[in-house]
Amino acid sequence: MDLNTMRQTGWWPTEHADRSPGGDPAGSHARVLDAMAQAAFTNVRTYSNCCRSTLMAVQQHLGLNDPAAVRASTTLAGGIGGTGETCGALLGALMAIGTALGPEEACADAQPSDRLARETATKMVHWFGQAFSGSRCYDVQRHMVGFACDDPSKADAWREANGSMGCALACAEAAREAGRLILTARDQEET
Repeated sequence: MDLNTMRQTGWWPTEHADRSPGGDPAGSHARVLDAMAQAAFTNVRTYSNCCRSTLMAVQQHLGLNDPAAVRASTTLAGGIGGTGETCGALLGALMAIGTALGPEEACADAQPSDRLARETATKMVHWFGQAFSGSRCYDVQRHMVGFACDDPSKADAWREANGSMGCALACAEAAREAGRLILTARDQEET
């Protein structure tokens, strides 16, 4: 499926930035969030790991270069090691929030950055559950495609239903929301 077909059929992340003359300027939050969503979508279509793809998109567009986090995300795809548990897109988003807002110290429970990271993560989990009718990988698949590809006998039907496109869109929207939450938290810290 080419880019124009994906946009026409809804299989591409929706752009929220106003690109008309006088609209959102280059580098604005809205444009960065659109780029983040598109990167997550493209990443998962290219590399096939929902957690890593979501995390990498947020890292790239917010300057959060953390190769160790990207490596750690490897085992969280497909609902934690392919088990269908918590969606990898959500886990990647949460890892990005922790990387951006969390404290560097191991014993940091009382620090403001720890509270901010946890509060932001809670918002992300609530948003994700509402947006995708749950936080489990198979729930998200059912929401996006109509059924879960939870055994090999469904692989052909999954491909025919563009299941991987549904997962890519979930990654795109998770990256966008994580980025929005991170930018909002950073803006609030500055004031």
